[in-house]
Amino acid sequence: MRIKTIALPAEHGGWGFLLEPIVLGLLVAPSVAGVYLALSAVATFLARQPLTLVVLNRSRPSPRTALARRFAILYLGIAVSAFAAAIFFSEHGFILPLAIAAPLACVQLIYDCSGRRRVLLPEVAGTIAISSLVAALALADGWPRSASFALWAIVVARAVPSIFYVRGCLARLHHRATSPLPIWLAHVFALILVAVLINRGLAPRLALVAMMIMAVRAVAGFRKSGVTPKQLGLGEIAFGAITVLAVVFGNLLGW
Repeated sequence: MRIKTIALPAEHGGWGFLLEPIVLGLLVAPSVAGVYLALSAVATFLARQPLTLVVLNRSRPSPRTALARRFAILYLGIAVSAFAAAIFFSEHGFILPLAIAAPLACVQLIYDCSGRRRVLLPEVAGTIAISSLVAALALADGWPRSASFALWAIVVARAVPSIFYVRGCLARLHHRATSPLPIWLAHVFALILVAVLINRGLAPRLALVAMMIMAVRAVAGFRKSGVTPKQLGLGEIAFGAITVLAVVFGNLLGW
């Protein structure tokens, strides 16, 4: 048995969607409760792979399934313990965005357990759900609810268009017919959303610069041929880092 295939997520791109809201939240709103909440989120994310293996192979007991069950129990135990610690150390309520995102997380979990995790709907639903972490981290540090949810909106504006972009590029790479229109529309909506937040004083102007960079990437990158999945993954990590840094420095400098 390869323990790595049991204990670690199969889709490495998911790490970016997990770490971006965590890093952004801890940088702009650091707190002890936030650290425990981040640990709980990482453990929950790690539990997804072994838990899915257990469910998909529930009618075929094997040493691999037994090991997956142990990893799932370990990760979920850490997640619950860390979440309890976050509640204990928090002086402010942070549950609301997580409660709102819970149905979306359930959508992804249902598709995972049916073996259809690569469908567009669960990818978008799961990404929006995991992005709620940044709002919860901000609330745990005492941020106003409006500003906290604005951070969530910015992370969603960065992540969801990227899903459309990566899926489109992979479709082209495998010579499947695909239209750039959904990709470009998703980036346009992201630009509009962030512009509205800036107009209401809920987001720094540098966030819009990051969205513009991603929009240019969407137009130029989709037309480029020969891009490998590894290059796509590394590129998305870089653009995620640009967005996080833009929001962090925008909040620090008032831009």
